[in-house]
Amino acid sequence: MTLPYAKSDSYKIFNSIAGRYDLINTVLSLGLHRIWRKELRLKLPAHNEQIVLDLATGTADVAIELIRDPRITKVVGVDMSEGMIAIGQSKLRKLQLTNRIQLQVGDAQKLTYTSDQFDAATMSFGIRNVPDVDACLREIYRVLKPGGRGLVLEFALPKSSVMRALHLFYLRKILPIVGRILSGHGTAYTYLNQTIEEFPYGENFVALMRNAGFKNANHRVLTFGIVNLYWGDKA
Repeated sequence: MTLPYAKSDSYKIFNSIAGRYDLINTVLSLGLHRIWRKELRLKLPAHNEQIVLDLATGTADVAIELIRDPRITKVVGVDMSEGMIAIGQSKLRKLQLTNRIQLQVGDAQKLTYTSDQFDAATMSFGIRNVPDVDACLREIYRVLKPGGRGLVLEFALPKSSVMRALHLFYLRKILPIVGRILSGHGTAYTYLNQTIEEFPYGENFVALMRNAGFKNANHRVLTFGIVNLYWGDKA
């Protein structure tokens, strides 16, 4: 399958739908994205006063979820899309969180931060849009402190043949139509099933984390297998 865009240009699509992204995300996930974010937060390291890096932060929903945790002192959110960052900044001002969450435009494959800087790094539903997944994982590992944890939420395909068939029907037939209506963008959601079907998930993605240096790498299946939560630690 050929994507209707280059992965390096995917941020441009998000720029064009930034103002409607939160609504679209809620409708298309049936509100389950809130549960997935909570599961991510619960896998953070146990110690207090953590500084967390949130990659593909989008409109800052994950960063806002993270900062609610008493273990977290500060969150730095990074995204390639200036439009998404602008929406996120507006939300932070309304919630009076600008002193605890910092948003920046940046590339997850080429982070500008020094090594051994963050207690945890998260990335939710963004790594499948990165052109070089291995480089992204190596960068996450690099900026973590020793003992720090990398956490990735990403879509997957269920193992159950019935659930897999139902999910693929939704991805291929229903989601593109609803996404096009809500976003007003002709192709913004036509590629989603392609990226999910082609992206390594389960043990295949865990192997990529191990190759990047992560120890204790593992994953957990969420919502019948349509989403996986991955984690790994820096030795």
